[in-house]
Amino acid sequence: QGDERRMNMLLKNIIKFANTDEDEKACETLYQRMLGQLAQIEWNMSKSRLITKMNQVEEENYNSLDKTIASGIEDAKREIEKTKLELEEAKQIRKNRLEYDAVGKQILEYPDRPSLEARLEGIKEDKEALRQKEEEQEAKLRERKKQFHLLISTIHQLQTLMEDEDGITFNSDDETDMDQEQSADDCQILETSK
Repeated sequence: QGDERRMNMLLKNIIKFANTDEDEKACETLYQRMLGQLAQIEWNMSKSRLITKMNQVEEENYNSLDKTIASGIEDAKREIEKTKLELEEAKQIRKNRLEYDAVGKQILEYPDRPSLEARLEGIKEDKEALRQKEEEQEAKLRERKKQFHLLISTIHQLQTLMEDEDGITFNSDDETDMDQEQSADDCQILETSK
């Protein structure tokens, strides 16, 4: 509306300039005023173009950020599924370890004979290998859990940043379900590690 008013004022001054019978000094003053108005209009147009271009760039940035967040969420979901499978495997390893412990105790109850000692030695080696594998799996599971929490924290920070800048809210049922599912997994991990 301000630009339209300036254009009307410039048009009136042009008409006045064309129809004036005043002296040269008054014409020069009117001419300089028209040049100032024209410069102001051009500056406003340039400013509008720059603002439009900046908004387009920002829109592209937000679209790119949205894709990155969506990709991160998908990666996190895949990581959760993978971690669940690893947790099941760790549980099986723990079960096997307990079974090997029980077999080892039964073997120790038999009389000390060379054949039984050789068999017991093999079981102990298997038990140690399983224990090491379980420790590696548990360490890997802890690392994945830290990475997942870092990813979720980063996503929440990005959402907060976008909410602060644009007022866009991203609270979805999927995120709530995902947080609840992660909490359940955390409890399960604590139970199995006791």
